[in-house]
Amino acid sequence: MDFLRNIGTGELLFLVLLAILVVGPKRAVELVQQVGRFMGRVQREWLAVQRDVMAEVRTIQEQALDGIQPGLRDGLQELNDGMRDLQRGLSSVTRPPGQPPAAESAPPPSPADDGAA
Repeated sequence: MDFLRNIGTGELLFLVLLAILVVGPKRAVELVQQVGRFMGRVQREWLAVQRDVMAEVRTIQEQALDGIQPGLRDGLQELNDGMRDLQRGLSSVTRPPGQPPAAESAPPPSPADDGAA
């Protein structure tokens, strides 16, 4: 239907006049009606083809996702297992309850060291 957008008013008028001259005024009206019905049928069929193609694309996308999902589940399970192992390792490194924190290597700054010299 894009070709109709490229036809100007003058060109359309020329085509109508040519049709009237070639087939006569009575037959030209019938011809225009037939062309209108044909264009409507073409448009309906085109929309049906578009719907079918979009449905097929959706089906292909769903099948692709179905193929990816098991791998994602396995990867998520591995990630969860790794996090559990990491938590266990960290809990074995942390200090036991009741033990004082380790001494710091540098003493905290005193108020006289604020740069007020």
